[in-house]
Amino acid sequence: MEPSERWLLRVEDEVLVVEFPHGTGLSPADGEALLDRWRTATDPDAIDAVVIVVRTSRPCSDAGRRALRESAQIAVARGVDRFAVVGQRSKRRFLKRTIDVEGVDTEAFNDDDAAMRWAQSPSAVASSAERSS
Repeated sequence: MEPSERWLLRVEDEVLVVEFPHGTGLSPADGEALLDRWRTATDPDAIDAVVIVVRTSRPCSDAGRRALRESAQIAVARGVDRFAVVGQRSKRRFLKRTIDVEGVDTEAFNDDDAAMRWAQSPSAVASSAERSS
């Protein structure tokens, strides 16, 4: 696990898990640091999917939106085609819309375990997925 003041990033069974704890906010410098870490973590031979867990209730900054969108583009360029997002209902919707990048299957979930199961087995039906926008 690679902790930062602002996020936790780890790889579990070919899934990159990025967690934003309570109170997380991203400045432009934080966004760039996250993107740098993301570039090294999304090795095309090691990552098949991404799970983003947002536990903070803070609004997403412009830097956070930019970092999220760019991270999705980086991941797609390296062969990732599935993103699972976990968070409060409004956060799930926001993240799903922000990651809306061509070539990415994005699903929103209520809990971490369901998101991980879906990320590891994309053909499995996830009962706790939020299917509406």
